[in-house]
Amino acid sequence: MTEAATRSNAGRGSLAGWYTPPLMNQVTFEDQQFQLTEYESVLDCLLRHGQAIPYACRAGLCQACLVKTVNSQASAESQRWIKPELRALGYTLACQWVPDADVSVALPDLNDFSTTARIRERTLLAPQVLCLRLEIPDPGTMFACRPGQYLNLINPQGVSRPYSIANDYEHDGYIELHIAATTHGVLSHWLFETATCGSVVHLRGPAGECYYREQELNATPLLLAGTGTGLAPLFGILQDALRKGHQARIDLFHGAQDAGQLYLHTALQELAQAHPNLHYHPCVRKGVCPPGVQCESIEKALTASLDAKTLSPAAAFLCGAPDFVHSMRKTLYLKGLRAQRIYSDPFTERQVVTTQSGGKT
Repeated sequence: MTEAATRSNAGRGSLAGWYTPPLMNQVTFEDQQFQLTEYESVLDCLLRHGQAIPYACRAGLCQACLVKTVNSQASAESQRWIKPELRALGYTLACQWVPDADVSVALPDLNDFSTTARIRERTLLAPQVLCLRLEIPDPGTMFACRPGQYLNLINPQGVSRPYSIANDYEHDGYIELHIAATTHGVLSHWLFETATCGSVVHLRGPAGECYYREQELNATPLLLAGTGTGLAPLFGILQDALRKGHQARIDLFHGAQDAGQLYLHTALQELAQAHPNLHYHPCVRKGVCPPGVQCESIEKALTASLDAKTLSPAAAFLCGAPDFVHSMRKTLYLKGLRAQRIYSDPFTERQVVTTQSGGKT
């Protein structure tokens, strides 16, 4: 007798007895099986069960949640943005994979796709902002990247997080990242409290559309706007544009809660003095405003200074807090800037509640 028939006979005489609940698919990970709910991604399932798996944006952008399939076939959608050579090795994005059968996955093998790097310098740019410079012991293994793009940094414990590139690796010979100290950031806590010069990490990348395109943008006015460490990619883009002789006007807006968080403030002032086409607009929401700093939110400062005439020929780069990036994209579009000329790599995150105590959301 089939399982369905057994259930039916056992419940004869009641409506419940005639209903056969659908069997849920399972994810096998680290020799354990976890039941998926309907329309649930592999990443959400593993996080809900308190499993330690790297992730960041949960939207398929950062690729921090890369996993390797084990005797399973990933969906085409979950492999859509992965490089062909990684797809051939069975890699997929856990956040984009909603299985229609039982599947098995494993954490990625760093030897398949990462570059080994070593921490060369650690410097505080502000009390809560760490400048990290990474050298590549074997330059031949380093991937091509542009200032403003982002990469995934992986520590020895396998914790991964995307960070934007603040400089030109080909010009400087090292990678520079700006790390914000966050209350619940496992990787940022490791970088601030445990990592030392000489610590070995792994890099994977690059990704992202935020970078200077010399042929396309050399004569185009540039609007660079960011909050917090969203300045990192903008600083990289700015230096790249200036180094390549950008001729048109450049406006850089940096927003912070108070003046103490305006890191690189002096360096940007000096760049503006050296380049007449660069206009630097630091903005703070509260506290004392030093000379030259606007005492208002970056959103208000941007909205007040822009109009359709100045925006229509421009290109904009937006970085930082997701709410800021999304709202300013809409504002700039409504004010006349073409959507194709608005570059940003925002990260969004959904919360997953764990089914085990002590699990991570």
